[in-house]
Amino acid sequence: MKLRATLLVIGLLPALARAQEAPATGYQVDRFGHLPGLLWDDTKDLVQAPAQWTDQDWTRAGLGAGAVLASGLLLDHAVDRAVVRNDHRSWRNAADDVAQLGGVGGLVLIGGGYLTTSLMGQEQGRAMWVDTGIATVLARATAFTAQIAVGRARPGLDRGSDDFRPFGSQDSFPSGHASQAFAMASAISMHADSPVVGGVAYGLAGLVGVARLETRDHFVSDVVAGALVGTTIGRAVVRWNQDRRESGSRAEFSVQPAWAPGYRGISLMAKF
Repeated sequence: MKLRATLLVIGLLPALARAQEAPATGYQVDRFGHLPGLLWDDTKDLVQAPAQWTDQDWTRAGLGAGAVLASGLLLDHAVDRAVVRNDHRSWRNAADDVAQLGGVGGLVLIGGGYLTTSLMGQEQGRAMWVDTGIATVLARATAFTAQIAVGRARPGLDRGSDDFRPFGSQDSFPSGHASQAFAMASAISMHADSPVVGGVAYGLAGLVGVARLETRDHFVSDVVAGALVGTTIGRAVVRWNQDRRESGSRAEFSVQPAWAPGYRGISLMAKF
C-alpha cells in the first residue's frame, strides 16, 4: 500500500504542474460518460493503423522486430542464468513490489489520478489520465492476444527460451507488465512535455521490466517486445485523442433505469 500511495503522488505531480483553470470544450471527450466511446474509437484506430502505415512506419516496425530477435538470441538465456545464479529472496520481494506499477498499482495510480484531477477541475490533467488509462487497456489487450498466439514458456518453468506452444496455456511473450508500464510512461511523458518527467516515467517503466526478469516471469526479449508495444500504443493514443479534443468530437454512452407498467429493466443509450 505504501508503494501505491507513493506512485499516486509521483503520478499526480506532472498533472498538477500543468493544470489550467479554464476548461476547454474539446475536453468534454474526457468526461466519464464519454470514455466507453473514446475507448471504442481508439480501438478502431489501433486495428486500422497498420493499413495506414507509411514506409517509415514499416521500417520502424522492422527495426523493432530486429531488436526483439537480437535480444532473444543474445540475452535471453544468459540473463536468465545470471538471475538464477544470483537469486536473493530480498531482491525478489523488492521486484514484486516494483512490478506493481505494471499491474494493480498502475491501475490504482490511473484511477486515483483521474478522480483527483476531475474533482479539482484540471482538464489537462484529466486528459492525461484518460489517455494513460486507454493506452494501458489497449496495450494489455494487445499483449494478451500476442501471448496466446505465441505461447512461449515462462523462464520459471525451466523449459528454455525456445519452447513455443501457440494457442496453449503458455503466456510469456510479450510481457504484459512491461506493455502496461511503457504505455503509461509514454502517455504521461507526451502530456507532461518535460524531459525530467519523461525520464522518471520511462525509468520507472524500465525498472518494471527488470523486476519481471528478476522474478523469472519473462525473458529479456519478452520485456523488449512489451516495451515496444506499450510505447507505440501510448504515443498513438495521445495523438489520436488530442486530435479529437481539438475537433470537439465525442461519443457518449449512458445506462438508465427503465420503468413501465409490468416492466422493469435498464436502457442503454449511445450518442455519437
